[in-house]
Amino acid sequence: MAGEPQKKPHLSALVGHTNGLTKPASLAAAAGARAGGAAAASKKLVIKNFRERPKLPDNYTQDTWQKLDEAVRAIQSSTSIKYNLEELYQAVENLCSYKVSPTLYKQLRQVCEDHVKAQILQFREDSLDSLLFLKKVNKCWQDHCRQMIMIRSIFLFLDRTYVLQNSLLPSIWDMGLELFRKHIISDKLVQNKTIDGILLLIERERNGETVDRSLLRSLLSMLSDLQVYKESFEQKFLEETNCLYAAEGQRLMQEREVPEYLHHVNKRLEEEGDRVITYLDHSTQKLLIACVEKQLLGEHLTAILQKGLDNLLDENRISDLTQTYQLFSRVKGGQQILLQNWSEYIKLLQWLR
Repeated sequence: MAGEPQKKPHLSALVGHTNGLTKPASLAAAAGARAGGAAAASKKLVIKNFRERPKLPDNYTQDTWQKLDEAVRAIQSSTSIKYNLEELYQAVENLCSYKVSPTLYKQLRQVCEDHVKAQILQFREDSLDSLLFLKKVNKCWQDHCRQMIMIRSIFLFLDRTYVLQNSLLPSIWDMGLELFRKHIISDKLVQNKTIDGILLLIERERNGETVDRSLLRSLLSMLSDLQVYKESFEQKFLEETNCLYAAEGQRLMQEREVPEYLHHVNKRLEEEGDRVITYLDHSTQKLLIACVEKQLLGEHLTAILQKGLDNLLDENRISDLTQTYQLFSRVKGGQQILLQNWSEYIKLLQWLR
């Protein structure tokens, strides 16, 4: 009625309303139902173990190694391989997958070592002259490198897994180098005849003969690859070089005039530089050139100036004076002694005037 006061809502009537913090019972029930449905809909992810790896057939390891062994021996004897290279590669991968890698590596090393050991017999012949001996050593080395490249291509999976993971094991290529160094080039007879033969060829070339430079390059590269270049060759080579140019310097200083002698020195320096480029190891260059400079220049600085400087200055031989200055500049103290003598010449010239 219009005259009656308006009734205030009862508190219980507010319970069903949301205030942003409290959900009504109907909404809460609906949310619970949806959550239960979602939980029921999701499935639990279960990870199961893989099935056990299938076992290798009986005698598979032995039969596979026999096949690989035949292939390696065929490579070593330069005969045709019965099996497809891809098939052999896969066989190695299969063995490695079944933890046979240590045995496989040992077996391969043994086959390679037996073959390398047998090669030493061909170098026991006394009838071989120096050049034929060097050619035989070079052929043996080239064959060995070719064989190890092919063998490694078959056992590449072994090389890149088991060997790579074992720092104490040499790679298959390094294993081949190690075996060749141990059983061939470290043999005293082979090493001595090889080094002496190389030195003889270089001596002949220095005396003006034409020699097989490709043979020298191959053999000296072999010594470098086997890491015996410095200890077996370089020391003897530098000793012989020192003796050669010491004697040559003494002889030619007596026989030739200064311009001719200096031209010869320059020619020798160019020849030795060319040897470094063509077949010597580059690590030899500094010691070799220093040896030539010492024996042909350093030991004769005073004698060269006393014998020929005044004539060169008197005749105003610019090109010869230029060569003298350039060569003396290569030797420690060379410029100083040249300028000292030049200064004395000028003073004497002024006094005479």
